[in-house]
Amino acid sequence: MQNYAGLVRQIVENCLDVKGGETVWIHSWDHTVDLASEIGCSCRQRGAHPLITLMPENLWLRSLINAPKKLLETLPAHQTAALEKTDVFIFTLGPRSPVRWDEIPPDRHELANLWFLESNKYMDAWRKIAKERAIRMLGIEYCLVTKERAQALGLDYEMWKKTMLAGSEVNQLEITEKAIQLANLIREGKEVHIQTPFGTNLKMKLAGREPIIGDSIVSREDAAKGVVKFLPSGFVEVAVDEESADGTVVYDVPILVREAEKIRQLTLKFKNGKIVRYQAETGVDAFEDYLKSSQGDLDKFGFFGVGLNSGLKHGFTQDDKVLGGVTVGIGGNKDKGGKNRTPGNTHWWASMTQATVHIDKKPVLKDRKLNF
Repeated sequence: MQNYAGLVRQIVENCLDVKGGETVWIHSWDHTVDLASEIGCSCRQRGAHPLITLMPENLWLRSLINAPKKLLETLPAHQTAALEKTDVFIFTLGPRSPVRWDEIPPDRHELANLWFLESNKYMDAWRKIAKERAIRMLGIEYCLVTKERAQALGLDYEMWKKTMLAGSEVNQLEITEKAIQLANLIREGKEVHIQTPFGTNLKMKLAGREPIIGDSIVSREDAAKGVVKFLPSGFVEVAVDEESADGTVVYDVPILVREAEKIRQLTLKFKNGKIVRYQAETGVDAFEDYLKSSQGDLDKFGFFGVGLNSGLKHGFTQDDKVLGGVTVGIGGNKDKGGKNRTPGNTHWWASMTQATVHIDKKPVLKDRKLNF
């Protein structure tokens, strides 16, 4: 069995601060039972009462394909009863294999509850109770690291696992503190300038919108709002003045699309917040497919973000959270309080490395160091 001591300590003690007497629901896939068991043991050591439930991958997939749709839309009585007595909900991400969406009828895709963020009748009922009960909720993204997913994504399994574990075990309390400080600088700021040694040189104006803090510490205030958090995490994002972005963005990290296919050196030229030119060394067709995929503001600047997690590395599945990296997104940003509108809030984002970020001409990020 893998040694999960550091990860479990992070989950139970730091992220959720599980207390004696609390009830903890741990929801596991079949490939994460060992971790769920270790989390349960840690909860009991702190005097809490764990309940572990299991979702076999085969049952999950076959239910989405064949079970009556009304059944999948209903929060059953026994889950309702458990939820109404739950203080902390921990769920592992899965399944082990990439989801075979082509086998699931299109009108059932929305019923695939994986992140507890989905929008459907089941999740609406779940969220209502979770918010009323102020349940502290945490999803463990580390569990997405499997040999099957690594093969499909073209990733080195052992390196991916090592990176995700390091990102999960790094001091999450420090990340939260830095995220709050950076969010305050963004709230007070007027202009942002991003540069990298690979050719990115982009300026934009802030619009007084509320920054989004992505951390893994689940507070009582988060629970009262029904917020779901994930481990690992570590970023701050904000929707800026969409028409203000001018300059060049060069995504120096290969962008993973369509399983193992990658876009390399994608370069975007912005003028008044709109893409006026783009190119890539390879894979540009995938970006063009995005631009043609729908209508609305697909080609307009959407948001930027700064990564804060020193344990993570670019080139895996958490690029937006890597310390020293900056994310730039285009398209729909309604979820961030922006003005861009696209069907289903369709958007595109990717990250760049070795970024220097100035807010009102003051350097806040340089050489993977935060200067505040």
